Order: sequence, then C-alpha cells, then structure tokens
Amino acid sequence: MVIVRHALALPKNGWTGVDAARPLTARGIRQAKAFAGVVVRDLPVRRVLTSPALRCEQTVAPLAVDRALPLRRCAVLGVEGSTESLLDLLASDEAEDSVLCTHGERIRDLFQAWQARGWHGWPSADGRTRKGDGWLLRGHPPLGVTVEYLATPEQRGQDR
Repeated sequence: MVIVRHALALPKNGWTGVDAARPLTARGIRQAKAFAGVVVRDLPVRRVLTSPALRCEQTVAPLAVDRALPLRRCAVLGVEGSTESLLDLLASDEAEDSVLCTHGERIRDLFQAWQARGWHGWPSADGRTRKGDGWLLRGHPPLGVTVEYLATPEQRGQDR
C-alpha cells in the first residue's frame, strides 16, 4: 500500500472558505500528476482511498483517472479521524494494493503509534513527509513491514 500526503494546497491563512474545501495550487496539481504518472506508475493499485478534504481528493484524482478506479472517501483518513481507526484500516485487506491519501499530521500520528506498539519495519523517523510525497509499505502490520519513501521528481533532494 502507499500512504501519500496531499500535494501543495492554497495556504490556510489566505483561504476564507471551509478548510475541507481548500484546493491544490498549480504546483500541487503538478505534484499530483507526477505522483500518478511517475512515483506509483509501476505499482499495482486496486483501490484509491482519500480523506474527504478536497486537497486530498485532488492529489489522487489523476491516479484514479489513469487506473479507471473510483475515489473512495474515508473519514478515517481525514484530519479528524482517529489513529486507532487508521491503524485498523492499514491492517485490513482493504488497504492491500491501495493508495491512501491523508494529511501530514495523520502520517505523523501513524508513525508515533506504530513505534509505540513496537511494530517492526517502521522507520525511526518522525513522520515528516513533504506535500505530494508518500510511503510505500510492503508487508502486513503488525507482523512486519518494509517502508520506502516515495518522492515526486521535483522534490527529490529537498528537505522534508
């Protein structure tokens, strides 16, 4: 499975609408296209799950279109979702061969919860993920997972 952080969105301080409706910037749209066309190009994807936030939906929309897959909105991937529910989702068959789009703070919480449980394979990083980048997880939590950072081409070499 792949967990991706939404691509670059309009800044919170310049957005007057509801945060869930905050869209991607032009750069964010390029990141989303690069993620679909380059980063996960050779990976099997059977499902595309996303936070209900527009910026997450827009991040994985190019992938869903390319693979002719529907976008499935999952509240558990949203900013308000629980870490326990997210862990349950990752351990389920539903997550196998899926791309899950969520928020940076959710990925950070996931890292911390995974480490607190002593689950094998999770990196000892703090969960910082650049916008538009993701993590490829191979294996099955909690039994053991290998994790690889996936960077969009324009971001390789930049700090997280």
